[in-house]
Amino acid sequence: MRKRDIPILSRLVADVLYVYGFLLLIPMGIALFAGEYTQAITFGVGAALFVLVFSLLRRKTSTVGVRKHHGAMALALTWTLLSLFSCVPFRVNGMGWIDGLFESFSAWTDTGLTMIPHPEDLPVSLGFFRVLMQWISGLGIVMFMLSLRGPSPRAAQSLFQAEGRFEDFTTNIWQVGRTTVLIYVGYTVVGFVLFVVLGVPPFHALTHAITSLSTGGFSTNSVGVGLYGALPSVVAMGLMLCGGISFGSHQALISGNVRKVFRNPEIRVLFAIIVGASGLLALERWLVTGRAWDQALESVFYVISTISTCGAGTTLSLGQVPDVWVFTITLLMLSGAMYGSTTGALKLWRLIIVGQMIGREIRRPFYPPGTIMPIRMGNNTITGDVALQVAGYVLLYLSIGLAGSLVFMLFGYRSLYSLFTVFSAQGNVGLNAMPDAAYYGMHPALKVQLILHMLIGRMEIYPLLYLLRGLRE
Repeated sequence: MRKRDIPILSRLVADVLYVYGFLLLIPMGIALFAGEYTQAITFGVGAALFVLVFSLLRRKTSTVGVRKHHGAMALALTWTLLSLFSCVPFRVNGMGWIDGLFESFSAWTDTGLTMIPHPEDLPVSLGFFRVLMQWISGLGIVMFMLSLRGPSPRAAQSLFQAEGRFEDFTTNIWQVGRTTVLIYVGYTVVGFVLFVVLGVPPFHALTHAITSLSTGGFSTNSVGVGLYGALPSVVAMGLMLCGGISFGSHQALISGNVRKVFRNPEIRVLFAIIVGASGLLALERWLVTGRAWDQALESVFYVISTISTCGAGTTLSLGQVPDVWVFTITLLMLSGAMYGSTTGALKLWRLIIVGQMIGREIRRPFYPPGTIMPIRMGNNTITGDVALQVAGYVLLYLSIGLAGSLVFMLFGYRSLYSLFTVFSAQGNVGLNAMPDAAYYGMHPALKVQLILHMLIGRMEIYPLLYLLRGLRE
């Protein structure tokens, strides 16, 4: 990182943290309304400091000369700083520093793992702050800033590319941001209304609409949306699926281009996996208990919750299911849903490309030497360089997760729980299969490790590597 890069990075980060200051006014207002004056002061002071400090920094810096690597480094810094600053309200409420950091990193990375056994005991304003972070994270900081027309066009483009966005429903980058936000807000409102109609109290309806669509998974209770019954669970599954489908596909669907949506290979693979995995869990249930359709709703719920990386829970705890279920869900946690959606993990498009690469190598001996066997994603041909980059990313992702699982095993955790917990954090899923005593009694070093896995998953490794390389240089 050169000296001239510092003002550019400072401006990109300042743009986001300046807006974050205004966002803190929302939980402050809720705290005042609820009579939670300690929280109101915490959020109010934070809002004032962020708006003042970063408005001054924005005036003294600019984005002249911004490049793609600046966007990648700024994105990594932004996710980290937001998570660090957001732990303060949890600390003021009495949480330890490590647990507070765990909670805020889990929220901003859209993971949903929590160190709060009973979220219903939180102050209302702090409970809403948790889900507000997930709502913004699910949308994406870049999309949120685009909707506000915050950074310059070149700065916006660098952040857009760094976050791995490629929505192509318009060539106007500002229009992409506004359209995406409108779609996102629209689905949130629809989910909220449906929950209220089905009898969920308004505050809980809003929070579950937010965390289901954002695929964050935080709940206002220790059970999850299943606490309110079967129909609210079905609505939550619909919102999770909406969150798992790319914003470009939503725009095509809303504009009436249904054919384009279902021509997308990721859409077809997504629904094929949901059907196949739900049937597999039913088969496993039958082999273990002799009752295939017992708890069928819970089976489908966990499949959708996992592949969408929402990580929402229901009345059937994963601590109550057989190990074969836990292993199957672990495999699902590796995939994630569509690229350009709110989900984490590897994303289906990478797995489709890797699957085609494997299939190509299996077929190659049956064709004449030198035969060109292209890899396609829909109407697009994937170049060899891109395919190798995808395969390398998948191997790196799996290697990091396996290494992290080994650390958990060294601390005495079962191998299945170790794999499940690490890939749940790295895939930004947020499900937990451990007994409460083992999970909440986790060594602080393991909590810090899971925070790193959350960051790796949310920033897709490469922006983090850009940042580390820039700091080293």
